[in-house]
Amino acid sequence: MLSTIGILLIAPVWLKYIFEPKRFFQDLRDPLYGSLMAPMTMSLLLMADFLAEVNVSVAAVVWYPAMTMHIFMMCYFFFHQLKNFEKCNIYPSWFLYPVGLISSTLAGPKLGFDNESALLAHICIGAYFCMLPFVLYRLCFLESLPRNSRPVLAIMAAPVNLALTAYLVNMPTPDPVLAGALAGVGIMMTLFVYLCYIDLLKEPFQPTLAALTFPSVISAVAMERLILWLGKDFPHWTWLERLGLVELTVATLLVSWVSFCYCRHYGFGK
Repeated sequence: MLSTIGILLIAPVWLKYIFEPKRFFQDLRDPLYGSLMAPMTMSLLLMADFLAEVNVSVAAVVWYPAMTMHIFMMCYFFFHQLKNFEKCNIYPSWFLYPVGLISSTLAGPKLGFDNESALLAHICIGAYFCMLPFVLYRLCFLESLPRNSRPVLAIMAAPVNLALTAYLVNMPTPDPVLAGALAGVGIMMTLFVYLCYIDLLKEPFQPTLAALTFPSVISAVAMERLILWLGKDFPHWTWLERLGLVELTVATLLVSWVSFCYCRHYGFGK
C-alpha cells in the first residue's frame, strides 16, 4: 500500500521530465532547482528498501536504476556548478546529492551489498562534514538567500539526520564517537531549523515550502533510531525520548499544514 502511494506521488514528476528531456537537463544545471531534484532518486532508493522486505527481486529492479540515475545526476549537476562556480550559488540543498546517496545503503545489505553499504555510508558522512563549513560560510558571510529559496534552509537538518539513520541501520556496533557527533550536530541543526520556521511560516505560501517537510520527518526518524540504540548500550541517555516525541509532533503538524496549504493553493479545497 505504501509503495503504491509512493509511486503515485513520484510518477508525475518523472513523467514530466521523460516527456520534456530538454527541461530535465536545463533544470539540473540550475544551482537551486537542480539540487532539489535529488529527492527524485532518493525516494526510489527508499522505496527499494521498503520493497526489499517484500520481494528482493522487485527491489533490485528499482534500486539499480535509481542508484545509477542518482550518481549520473550528481555528477552532471556538480560538473556544471564547478564549471561556472560562484560562491553565492551554494545552497544547503547541495548536500542532497552526496549525502542523499546514503539512502541506497538502507536497501543495499538486503541486496547483498553489506560491506559496500558500510563503506558508502562512511563516504557520505565524510562528504557531509567536508561540505558543512562551505555551506555555513555561504550562509554567514555572503548575501542573504533570495526569498523563493529561503525554505531550503530547513534542509540543514536533513543530511546529518539521514546520515545518522543510515549509519545506525548499517552498523551492528556503531562507533559511539561518530554516532555521538552525528547526533549532536543533528539535534543542533534540528533546533536551528525550528527557529527558522518562526520566520518561514509567516511568509506567503510558495511551493518551495515542501522543503520543510522531509527534514522534520527524517529528524524524528533519526531520533527514534538513536533512542533504540542508546536504550541498549547507554540507558542513561534514554531521556532523549522526550525530545523524540517533540520532533515527531512537530513533523506531524508541519506535514499536515503543508499538505493543507498545497491543497488550498492548487484549488482542491475551494
